[in-house]
Amino acid sequence: MKMKKAILVPLLILIVVASGCLFKPPAEVRFSVDRTLVRPGGTIHVMILVNNTGKVGLTGATLVLGDDSFQILQEPKFPEILPVGDAVQLVWILKAPMKPGVYNLKLSLELTDELKRSWTGFYGQFRITVSSEAGPSDEVEVSVEAPRIIGGGETANLTVIIKNKLDVPVELRDLSFNLFNGMKVVSATALPATVDGKGEVRVGYTVKAPYAYREGYISVILKYAISGAEGSTVESFSMKVVWRPWNQSSEVLREAYGLKYHWVTDGYIVDGYWTERYNSTSEFNRTEFRNLTLKIIGDSESELQAAEAIYEWMMRTYSLGDTTSSLEPSKILQQDRISYAEAQILIAAMLRSVEVPARIITLSNGTDCTARPITEFYTADGWYVIDIRHGFVGSIDEYIASPYFPKIYQLVTRDGYRIVAQAPATLKGHEHVDVTGDFLANLEDRLLKIVNERLNPELRSKLMIVMNNLDENERLYALFIFASAPSEDDLNRVLSEYSTGKIEQDVKTMYEFYKDMAWRDDFTRYWKIFAGEV
Repeated sequence: MKMKKAILVPLLILIVVASGCLFKPPAEVRFSVDRTLVRPGGTIHVMILVNNTGKVGLTGATLVLGDDSFQILQEPKFPEILPVGDAVQLVWILKAPMKPGVYNLKLSLELTDELKRSWTGFYGQFRITVSSEAGPSDEVEVSVEAPRIIGGGETANLTVIIKNKLDVPVELRDLSFNLFNGMKVVSATALPATVDGKGEVRVGYTVKAPYAYREGYISVILKYAISGAEGSTVESFSMKVVWRPWNQSSEVLREAYGLKYHWVTDGYIVDGYWTERYNSTSEFNRTEFRNLTLKIIGDSESELQAAEAIYEWMMRTYSLGDTTSSLEPSKILQQDRISYAEAQILIAAMLRSVEVPARIITLSNGTDCTARPITEFYTADGWYVIDIRHGFVGSIDEYIASPYFPKIYQLVTRDGYRIVAQAPATLKGHEHVDVTGDFLANLEDRLLKIVNERLNPELRSKLMIVMNNLDENERLYALFIFASAPSEDDLNRVLSEYSTGKIEQDVKTMYEFYKDMAWRDDFTRYWKIFAGEV
């Protein structure tokens, strides 16, 4: 019996340590909601205060709903890094169920830190009544007068109206905004110290929109006190920022795009090496293309929407092949059948004609710089990729997390290629800029972020266990496989069914077998092997 007790105590300690009970959580987290009585389909604001009390910076927060009757309409933007000792208040906007009733809204928060660790164990729970009889707050009501649509770079006046529905004065402590990314408050009237009983105050703000497309909700957060007892209320309103560079002056465009504006005004699209190889020049006149391109993009409200419209028009208009006969956009435009390279040149020319910075990206082995052409166009949110051969239009990060990037990665890291942007000025041979870093910098972190976004929250810790047991090359290979899953459902199904041990072993086996082989252009093949479909 004594021997059994001696063994039992260390074992119990081991279980407690393994379960995390002896580890101090990295943050203090407080949950609150702005209302517990809401109309069917109405909005609820979940406010979460995260105070970093750990030892390293925090990099992300994911809210998981325990009741799928509620929907997340908008998530907050987490700071790039929340340093130790700092706190941030995050606001999620939820849509309530359409069916009246009493709901038990269970919330859990998952935090990630700079060491790529996930932390769970933060919970909130609220009893929410959904009823058509729900009315406004019985203390302090906030409303906002604001335009619903503004243009990129423009300023807008917002008026916040604070109504005190009580008989006693209310002390106003603070009023803040959760604005769109890139939107800024440029001026404001002073917030009064109090609002009298049954009184009303109006506070004016001027905000400036970014030179970018934005659509969603802006939230106003009011903190107040009644006889020393603190309270808060949140009001959200919808707004859209449209950005049509083709309607702007050159002065505005230079401010919007900065040094990237030359990718609009440059007269050539590909360099002198291309000119010598194909006995053709990529020189073009933007004005000649403008009217046609404007018809194609129609009522587009952003660079991305314009690029998608041009891409769809191109797919309807041309048959595509591999034989390049001309680099001149005006001649390419007149043909019925064009090469993928010609299509990339034409779409770059059309984007430039409507004031969108665009360029051709290729692979260069030091001699030939014409391999695997794609088109990039620039927005306030960074460069976007159009890969016509593979039917892809999206951001760089979405592209590196597509089945079409791993082959490029192998050509660069194994075969010595560089990723270059064609930047000709004189057509004297090779004139391009090395942009390999744009694609490869922090590649693992960027891939991991996107794969995590595609995973159900309960599977993210499982993924991190797998990642921690692989070496650097195996981790990238695993992320390429996971990112190549045909759909989020496929990814979640397979990673849910497989044990961590099986995932690790299959990745190691596949990497060892395929690492020295030339990878396929479409990495979906390796996902199918991993998933047991072939």
